[in-house]
Amino acid sequence: MQLGRALTFLTLTPIAFSFKIRAFSGDKCTGSAKEINIWDNSCRTTSLPTTRSFRVLAYGAHRQRATFYGAPACYPNKNEKDWWADGGSNVFKKGDCVSLYFNAKAYGSRSA
Repeated sequence: MQLGRALTFLTLTPIAFSFKIRAFSGDKCTGSAKEINIWDNSCRTTSLPTTRSFRVLAYGAHRQRATFYGAPACYPNKNEKDWWADGGSNVFKKGDCVSLYFNAKAYGSRSA
């Protein structure tokens, strides 16, 4: 009986996904670091360090794209890079260091 209730609860509970990175202040994953979650289909602009590189710790949901913006908002600009955040990118790979070579001030995750 308990197992049935638990399974019912889990099937009715929405599951939230995010990609997770360790953001670094310097290029090539050097300098001060901070772990950051970016929830799927969101824009994160608060409590972020200025980020020049990052290490991928966890992937987002299927068909999510991770975008890093040079402006303090999630809108297209000249300093912007994005990759598949679901493991489908040859650059955005778990455990790998990714250098942006610009100061990212906002991170986004969106369905594609």
